[in-house]
Amino acid sequence: MSFDKRAYWQDILTNPDTRTPSMDFTSFELLGFDEAEGWTEGAFCLPREATNPGGNAQGGFVTAMLDEVMSIAGSIVQDGPAMAPTLQMTVSFIRPVPVGQRLIGRGEVVRRGKAGIFTQGFLRDETGKLLAQATASCIPRVLEWK
Repeated sequence: MSFDKRAYWQDILTNPDTRTPSMDFTSFELLGFDEAEGWTEGAFCLPREATNPGGNAQGGFVTAMLDEVMSIAGSIVQDGPAMAPTLQMTVSFIRPVPVGQRLIGRGEVVRRGKAGIFTQGFLRDETGKLLAQATASCIPRVLEWK
């Protein structure tokens, strides 16, 4: 039986039985991905529980959304089922990030190597205004597939 990478990732990212609790908390919705080009896009909507004292998203939740799309991008470029755990990540908070509004995240692979995958991510509001951006180094991890 051959491995269908596209079907595997489509299922992992959209099936309620395989989605992670963090995806549910941030209301992650897969918008698209391209395993050959190494990018993924997703929509998010943070709940009220993610609010900081200033009324916007607390930075850790902003980081989590960027980490989600960058890690997925790093995972889908590998052969077979794989993960791309984040080794290091730098985030720039450009503008306050609202809670309760639809946000669009994009993760892209900048470079794929044998020992590391380098990614970048962008979080925007629905008008396209940049709210936060990040870069990360990830570790390629192939998973068993049955």
